Amino acid sequence: MPNAFPRGSGRDLDNFPDSLAFSQESLKEMFDHFPLGVIMTDTSGRVVYYNDAHSKIDGIEVDEMLGRREYEALAPINGPNVMDICQKTGQPILGYIYPYKNFKGRVVNAAYWVYPVCTGNEVKGSLCFTQPLLGEFSQARAYKNPAVQWPGLVPIRMPASNIVGQNPEFLKAVFRVKSNAANGFPVLISGETGSGKELLAKLTHQASPRRGKPYLALNCAAIPANLLEGLLFGTTKGSFTGAIDRPGLMAEANGGTLYLDELDSMPLELQPKLLRTIQEMKAFRVGSSVPTELDLKLVVSIGSSPNEALSSGRLRPDLFYRVAVVLVNIPPLRKRPDDLGLLTDYFLNKYNNLLGKQAIKVDPALWEVMRKYSWPGNVRELEHMLAGSLSQVKDELVIGLEHVHEHYLYALSCAPVPGQDGTVPEGPAVGARPAPAPEAFPFPREAAKAAPGETPNLLARLQKEEAELRKALADNCGNVSHAARVLGISRQLLSYRLGRFGIDPKPFRREALNADGPVRRAKRRREGV
Repeated sequence: MPNAFPRGSGRDLDNFPDSLAFSQESLKEMFDHFPLGVIMTDTSGRVVYYNDAHSKIDGIEVDEMLGRREYEALAPINGPNVMDICQKTGQPILGYIYPYKNFKGRVVNAAYWVYPVCTGNEVKGSLCFTQPLLGEFSQARAYKNPAVQWPGLVPIRMPASNIVGQNPEFLKAVFRVKSNAANGFPVLISGETGSGKELLAKLTHQASPRRGKPYLALNCAAIPANLLEGLLFGTTKGSFTGAIDRPGLMAEANGGTLYLDELDSMPLELQPKLLRTIQEMKAFRVGSSVPTELDLKLVVSIGSSPNEALSSGRLRPDLFYRVAVVLVNIPPLRKRPDDLGLLTDYFLNKYNNLLGKQAIKVDPALWEVMRKYSWPGNVRELEHMLAGSLSQVKDELVIGLEHVHEHYLYALSCAPVPGQDGTVPEGPAVGARPAPAPEAFPFPREAAKAAPGETPNLLARLQKEEAELRKALADNCGNVSHAARVLGISRQLLSYRLGRFGIDPKPFRREALNADGPVRRAKRRREGV
């Protein structure tokens, strides 16, 4: 029999795929009997194929897995979500090792070979081959994992991050940062705390030709004034007691990017020296007259508007004019309502993978109050609220009001938080704002419907829920299992809710023992008395 693929140049393999001519049926039959675990997802990240080998690895029936998200199948305990990354980047990830946890709680240490499934240039899904490994995952073992990067980002000497948003003003800030990343002009980013200033500072470095060089960041408000100069410019041995020869951050970031956060917190007496250094691109160590030539990209940020920083006297005008060659303003989250849904989905996916959870959405009642909150801590506050709530989730698929900390329950409901003495101060809670028009939130989500002109009140809902719990316990003589069955929830969830409201079932049981209690009445009915 002649060889179908004669030896020769690489061009001999040009017709190799056509020679195989696998049909969909034969390919499925091959994967069904494949010795490795095989799992395939579609464009939305849902499992569309799951073979018997993977079923045996996970201890999950094939029908149970089909239709679930990839993070329910391969939720990484220590590593990136390789299927999601492969699908977003369109690049294969070969031989990556980390332990994963499936939605039934089984932990498997495995190696993965993931390939994008493409039609032309469009990625339609991902195909993953899973090889379970003997032994548990150990950080001490020298696994040589390949570098994996998130979509749209360039590998740098710091953790990569994603840009999430579709708000026009936010996208304008992102575009302005990217379009000025290649030049040497300083960039000043203004925005409220938690809005993502450092995210755009990192993006400036990632999108520039300096991305292979150092990226260093310094918070000017976190360093005492007497140490900031030496840390920034460096010191010379003998210049003061205990001084040693040490380069400053400006010299260490040479060739790369230096990010100075909260520049308006820098002492006023130090600002002229920074201005002179930026102007001449020469840094002088403390106690030295020998300059260090600089070639770096400078990015600074302030926590208020430029006008406020200048009018308050915290930032010298001459320094402002020098660093504000490129001005970028990040809108706060309350002015980015169209990004709230995207950010929520992103953080749910992020912390599902991190915590091994499977919550995929927010309860409509919680979502209704989330969208009316002003988020004074911006994206950082949203992330931490969702992370803390997700950590309270057990096997539920939805984050509800019962998973949210009391601080946020009061804040989201626009109600003032009670003090330590139990009194409630006058005025709205921190972060409360009037309910905006429904058309201002074009989210593809189901929201709780309210009557025209009605403002949903979270405290009223909580009071109603507490009354229902007490009634269920009273009607069932304090029997938690029976009360849970009447309410249509699990006994574990009912116990959790009772604990949140501070309800003790014992008084309801004691009440049932009274002569006119429901237990005695039921017993008399059974005996025909």
